[in-house]
Amino acid sequence: MSDPQRTRPTRTRTTDPRSVDVVPVTTLLPTPPPTSTEPVTLVADQATRQPYRAPHPTTPRPVTTSIPILRADASGIAQVRAYEDAPSTSTVAVPVIDIAAYTRSVLDLTMRLAEVIFASGAGAEDATAAMLALTRAYGLRGTEANITHTIITLTHEDQSTHESISRSRDVKYRTLNYAKLTATSELIADLINEPTDVAEARKRLASIVSSKPQVKLLYRRVGWSLVGAGAAALIGGGPIVVLAAFVAAFVIDLLTTALDKRRVPLFYQTVAGGAIGPLFAAFVPLVDPTATPSLVVVATIIMLLAGVTTFGAVHDTLSGFYLTGTARLIEALLITGGLVAGVAGSSLVLARFGLDLRITADVSPTLGILAIQLVAAVIIVVGFALGTQVPWRAFWVVCLLGAVAEAIYLGASNSGFGLVWSSGVAAMGAGLLAAVGARIVRTPPLVIVVCALVPLVPGLALFRGLLQMSDGDINGLLNLLTAGAIAVALAASAILAQLIVQYVWGPGRRLQRRFVGPLMALPVRLSRRAGPGPRM
Repeated sequence: MSDPQRTRPTRTRTTDPRSVDVVPVTTLLPTPPPTSTEPVTLVADQATRQPYRAPHPTTPRPVTTSIPILRADASGIAQVRAYEDAPSTSTVAVPVIDIAAYTRSVLDLTMRLAEVIFASGAGAEDATAAMLALTRAYGLRGTEANITHTIITLTHEDQSTHESISRSRDVKYRTLNYAKLTATSELIADLINEPTDVAEARKRLASIVSSKPQVKLLYRRVGWSLVGAGAAALIGGGPIVVLAAFVAAFVIDLLTTALDKRRVPLFYQTVAGGAIGPLFAAFVPLVDPTATPSLVVVATIIMLLAGVTTFGAVHDTLSGFYLTGTARLIEALLITGGLVAGVAGSSLVLARFGLDLRITADVSPTLGILAIQLVAAVIIVVGFALGTQVPWRAFWVVCLLGAVAEAIYLGASNSGFGLVWSSGVAAMGAGLLAAVGARIVRTPPLVIVVCALVPLVPGLALFRGLLQMSDGDINGLLNLLTAGAIAVALAASAILAQLIVQYVWGPGRRLQRRFVGPLMALPVRLSRRAGPGPRM
């Protein structure tokens, strides 16, 4: 029988210095110093249980200080990265950060930035690229971004826990505001290069959104009037026709702005705008019997088509965003249908009162002197730049490229290339030169290309098709298809030019790994060097 007082012999513990002991977090907190002056002796087992952190699997390192709780901002992430990059023998404290709060703040900032550029005229591909680049710059991996027409979606999945955080926004109203687009794209570029505190970045974005318009409303309205007047001069109108087109465009912008403030659907806005042109065209023969009133209607159509999102629709479609591109194409067709209804309805009402507009489908532009055509193109570009608030530093570039595009178009059309191919060649030339101009004036290429191509809007072909279709002539359908082909040729050629520039000059090959088309609303760095190069 065993002795109850007999105890089992204690095995001597051999401590392996390579072993890893899991220490609770509470043991890492600092302990108050002893109150007595007697020396403190540590037990051998306590000495071997010194807590340490092992970020690298092969080399553990001890921790001798407490755990700091960092803020969910860029400075906190910087401290985490500094700890991870520190040598394995360092005794820096293990940093702890609220990852969920930081992720939510970064996603919210990214969504707001993408919403601003998308609502100001950028394409779906540019907004998606901006979201992915921003989240990656702020340290978030595994982020997915997508845009479907007006819905912006951003999702981040934590690779360790597989938990997802999603954000979405609905961009209901889109207006061309190139000043806000340029300022926001510059902010995005700065944040990608040097991520700052999220709160500070939101303050900078709020200052951009809440800033006063670069151009006052009256001058923007005058700008759209200049588009109508320049279009009338471009297609051969005299002084009376140009003046009538200027006044008609001013009234159209005044009316459509008032309807937009009352949330009237876009279709009815274009119906009302299309009805204004024939009303002013009816009084042109009373002042000048030799004038052609049809030119006033064509000028107002060009003015209304200048703000149509045809370029963005083609860009989104060619870039792989088929739903978004198709929806924007339907929006462009809706605007065109409103123009058809407005012009036809106004003409019928005036005919009831005995006012003959003498609008025929045989209106042909008078080329005249080349200088007059180029001046008219510059007037159109200046008016459009005022209406869309192009940055002041880019005015001279868009005017120059507008004149160059018009000269190329006139030269190609007189050489027998046809309307569609002449438009495509002119857009290709303007797109190639826009890459150089964008670097000079530090403006996104989208702003310069769209402004330069406004004088080439197919308003005359569309007008011919509308009149022939209203008379039951099947040739009107061919003219409508020609107008659509011209619009697609303008956008596709300009996008191809930007793709060639970005592919040859620098980042195109890297961008094509993730995106299909070129980035046109973001300041892309064009350089073959590993470091940062000049920004476009």
